[in-house]
Amino acid sequence: MPSSIVCATTITNKKVLLVRHASVEKPSFGDWLLPAGRVEPGEGLENALKREMMEETGLRVRVVRKLVEHNDPYTGDRLSNFLYFPLTSRIEITSELMDARWFDLSEIQRLENIHPGLKKFLIDGFEGGSFI
Repeated sequence: MPSSIVCATTITNKKVLLVRHASVEKPSFGDWLLPAGRVEPGEGLENALKREMMEETGLRVRVVRKLVEHNDPYTGDRLSNFLYFPLTSRIEITSELMDARWFDLSEIQRLENIHPGLKKFLIDGFEGGSFI
């Protein structure tokens, strides 16, 4: 059954936060991704992502606006991506993640272990100014 998934495009100082999952069972193991998670029953999208960000990275965040929403063609899940600014700066990853760090545009352009669609989305967002 399809789920509702929220993704955080978290920006500070012209850098975006990307994470890598620790579980080898994850299909995207080893790839850099946006922090994301499932929306629990009765939970709003923004609150779900604030919870996920705190659980995975220890960051408190402030929503700026929804960037994009679409259905995943492979899973049927409804994906909602929001632009967030961090209210705290110290990343504290949990056992769900093997890594989390901030990337600027030039670093994203050189990344190889990132989904091509996400890479394009991030480059277009930085170059087009939609992350400001």
